[in-house]
Amino acid sequence: MLLRYTTTLMLSLALLFSTAQADQKVTFNGYELHYIAFNSTMLTPEIAGQYGLTRSGQRALLNLSVLEQRRNDVAVPVPNAEVSVRVRNLLGQSNRLEMRVIEEQNARYFIGSVPFDDREVLWFDIEVSIPGERDFEYSFSQELWEEDA
Repeated sequence: MLLRYTTTLMLSLALLFSTAQADQKVTFNGYELHYIAFNSTMLTPEIAGQYGLTRSGQRALLNLSVLEQRRNDVAVPVPNAEVSVRVRNLLGQSNRLEMRVIEEQNARYFIGSVPFDDREVLWFDIEVSIPGERDFEYSFSQELWEEDA
């Protein structure tokens, strides 16, 4: 049963990655940061419940993964990568986003949840730390729309 939920989450997140915006990633020092922010209603109630995520039309999820680039265009999860995220809005309000790590067979995700108002633009300031490497910082903005849960 757990394997089914894990597989469903992986497929859901992969689908979101592929349908949101083409190639939402940035490369740095032989690594890749993949990122996506989306309304939490895109997850099924079962998947949200399985991972303790709140589904709400006014709540966004941020999904990050850090991969190491290898030969032949292969990228693998970095097991000791850490991320920290700060979220900002147009009013200049800023909060640290608590990120949870979800580890699966060949995947490692960082998931955070943030409330928003309809059509609000949020900036996500991300810092990636990998032992033995220089820290990497990246920011992106996303406009979010309220949806029915």
